[in-house]
Amino acid sequence: MNERLGKTVLHVEGLSKVYGEGPTRLEALKPTTFDAVAGEVVAILGPSGSGKSTLLTIAGLINPPTAGSLTLNGKLAIKDGQPVANLSTLRRQELGYVFQRSNLIPFLNGEENVRLALEIDGVSTREARERARTLLDSLGMSGRMTAMPAKLSGGEQQRVAIARAMIHQPSVVLADEPTAALDSSRGRQVMELFRDSAHEHGAAVLVVTHDHRTLDLVDRVLEMEDGVLAEQDVAARTT
Repeated sequence: MNERLGKTVLHVEGLSKVYGEGPTRLEALKPTTFDAVAGEVVAILGPSGSGKSTLLTIAGLINPPTAGSLTLNGKLAIKDGQPVANLSTLRRQELGYVFQRSNLIPFLNGEENVRLALEIDGVSTREARERARTLLDSLGMSGRMTAMPAKLSGGEQQRVAIARAMIHQPSVVLADEPTAALDSSRGRQVMELFRDSAHEHGAAVLVVTHDHRTLDLVDRVLEMEDGVLAEQDVAARTT
């Protein structure tokens, strides 16, 4: 069993985001506090414009908050709305990000797309190749990892993107509508991969989604409306 399972790896306290001033002021994210633990998959639901992507980009250290603090795997990243650590380094070490579209580098094959994330951090090509192949194989890509992105199906591209996000064993994986471009079967397959990867590799996975058909695969449901985050009962949302 992964020793990280059950540990709080993302702690958000009082995070908020305000755009503009005066009559154009928009409170996209009202003060928000929550924890995510290693090994769980958390679905974030809500209508367009509710603040889901704002929350995800702040948690991903991409979009600075107006106020609040954020801690990743015990490392304080943001305090009182200001960075107190090297955010670029923390992103590389602690975060994996999966976008709605796979965003693979088109001139690199699947394995190369995954191992590049390690080579950037100084891992040798040999070790990076071995680790990339092992992870892709565990995701059912053993026969397709040398194919170029254009030759991969949508579901296969997302498997490579997930492997790329997971290869450095991040403490938190963030996914923004990763199944939106997939049919129901492939979308469910991707969510199963998130669940299995979280349980096996000990990451906390936060998924922004509109797909209620896969909520039986998540451990918690958070719902956003008008910038407010609230926890929902998983069983109630899947019946």
